[in-house]
Amino acid sequence: PKQKLPAMKFSLKNGTKMELIGRIDRVDKAEDEKSVYLRVIDYKSSEKDLNINEIYYGLALQMLTYLDIILENSVTLIGKPADPAGVLYFHVHNPIINSTKMLSMEDLEAELLKKFKMNGLLLGDESVIKLMDHTLDSGDSHIISAGIKKDGTLSKRSKVTSKEDMNDLRRFVRSKYVETGNAIVDGAVEISPYKMKDRTPCTFCSFKTVCQFDESMEGNRFRKLQVQPKETILALIRGEEEEHEETDHTTEA
Repeated sequence: PKQKLPAMKFSLKNGTKMELIGRIDRVDKAEDEKSVYLRVIDYKSSEKDLNINEIYYGLALQMLTYLDIILENSVTLIGKPADPAGVLYFHVHNPIINSTKMLSMEDLEAELLKKFKMNGLLLGDESVIKLMDHTLDSGDSHIISAGIKKDGTLSKRSKVTSKEDMNDLRRFVRSKYVETGNAIVDGAVEISPYKMKDRTPCTFCSFKTVCQFDESMEGNRFRKLQVQPKETILALIRGEEEEHEETDHTTEA
């Protein structure tokens, strides 16, 4: 509160005002002849990647929220409007290098660098990718989750998306906050953990003794979330956004 960047604010259906506050670990800026770009880096004690299915189901909104806030307030932050460069997780750890042969210091440093490679979602622009890794001409980057083919285009392994899709994701995340805020003020407190493939939030949950979720009890069931390809999820997000716009226009009329 009362810091340089304002809280993200939402108006809920019963007139309640909801504010989101937090702390962004790191913001990086780069500039070329086309634009100025901002990216978010989040430090984690365990390996982490951005899963677009988790965004769609409202399970991982943090990174896109950070990106949204710095772009909305870029004039305050850096003095000019900015474009999204991406979001990345940095695994803070002390890795052990296993090798069947003696490594030179140069080889050892290269292997260590691979262990700190950052995962996430980046803007699918070759020039922006090269701003993040100045040593990258072709092949996979050892720093970020992207690579460039010999013809200069991005490799299929690159975890990238378009500026339009990033902006769609930002708007979608905002709608998820409103949806969740309305559920809170409506008093929605049912026990309803998710299950995505074999993963559930119950494995490391700190509130098991309060929740006491047990599938042997009537009504205790996992919400089974279907994992879908990235393009399918983006299409669903675009479709939901169009529905919201149509609803808003109908309401105004």
